[in-house]
Amino acid sequence: MKTKIIYGVLAFLIAIGLWLYVVTVVNPEWEDTFHNIPVVLENEDILLERGLMLASNEDPTVTLKLSGNRADMIKLNNGNITIRADLSRIYSAGEQSISYSIVYPGDVPSNAFEVLSQTPQQITLSVVERKSKPVDVVLKLSGAEPGYEALVDEAVLDYEKITIAGPADVIDRIMEAEVLIDLTGQRGTISQQFEYVLRDAAGNAVDSKWVKATPQKIHCTLKIQKVQEVSVAVEILEGAGITSKDYTVTYYNQETGEIIKTPIKIAGSETQLAVAQSAGILRDNKLLFDTKIDLGLMTGEPIGDPLVNGLQIVISDLNVSDLLTPYELTNQSDVNVVKVVVQMPKLAAKTVRVTAFEKINVPEGLQVDFKTKYLDVIMRGPDFQLPYIDPEDITVQVDFSNATVDGDGSFTAAVIFTRYNQSFVVDHYIVEAIVTPVNG
Repeated sequence: MKTKIIYGVLAFLIAIGLWLYVVTVVNPEWEDTFHNIPVVLENEDILLERGLMLASNEDPTVTLKLSGNRADMIKLNNGNITIRADLSRIYSAGEQSISYSIVYPGDVPSNAFEVLSQTPQQITLSVVERKSKPVDVVLKLSGAEPGYEALVDEAVLDYEKITIAGPADVIDRIMEAEVLIDLTGQRGTISQQFEYVLRDAAGNAVDSKWVKATPQKIHCTLKIQKVQEVSVAVEILEGAGITSKDYTVTYYNQETGEIIKTPIKIAGSETQLAVAQSAGILRDNKLLFDTKIDLGLMTGEPIGDPLVNGLQIVISDLNVSDLLTPYELTNQSDVNVVKVVVQMPKLAAKTVRVTAFEKINVPEGLQVDFKTKYLDVIMRGPDFQLPYIDPEDITVQVDFSNATVDGDGSFTAAVIFTRYNQSFVVDHYIVEAIVTPVNG
């Protein structure tokens, strides 16, 4: 039994040896086909320098049928055969056919094989003119929460333009890089990177694998704030006989001269808006300037319209942004500077010099001598009434109930006027006197 096994093994080894002899000595030549070997395209940078680029839809490949010694042939495969094509030989756009070279692995002689066939004989490449240009980055927003607004004009982009390069006919169509930002659920500042879409003048997306864009993403910081509609206002202090029925207040856009008829929009975080309310600049949906118009102190000037009798007080240069900035609020309207006009129809003003003063409540044992000899008193009242007011019609009383002899005896007191008919004194007045003891 053992002898049979030994003879069997011996026969197998002899068969192997005969086969090796046949394939290596008797018939050393061998043929093999290597399919779809990728072509390495060299010197593409030179092509770009010439204002050209490749625009072939498929990467070129080559199929080779080779003949050679089997010992060398078995060293080859699709991965270690290199096909090289030199792009520096291309000088113009269009369909270009160029030859290529075949490089075998380093341990195989370059003349070890015969090329029986090569498909294709030359590679054909689509070459087009190349162009580059910058395009603007634009933001497109969607899904804003009700009552909130993104401050697009204040958006901060790390790149306001991107550079695109590719086939000239495609690059010429591209007009902008659109960044789409979905604001659904967003009520605070967004700061992140976004992809963009290249679009033509009609807003259509331009998608081409040949277009290269730099950078590939845009970082955007975008504030989202609560928006509040407010009317502009100043505080009116009534006085000197003027009540709400006697005047009108009109607010103008000082830059355009137009009357402000609709509320303006301001924006900020909920916290910032609350701080502004606590500070008093926001009150009852009004943006309140810190300027006060005291009708008891401010006389007014003639309206200046020959068809309208009356007085008016004009306050200009009320800047909306200057009022909002300390509270980190922003102005979202086209009203930047406000002018306020308070008109008091059919009223006039007149200055009357009063020289007679009446002493009242002089303490016993004191003597009073007036240093002030006269007061120029502004009277305001109906335009038909004022011309008839004379100094004798105005009584000036000076209350000395708090007078004391102190130091040099100087005493300053506010005066009390009695009203003449429907006219009133505007502003406050004081007189000076010397107070001395009787027989002092």
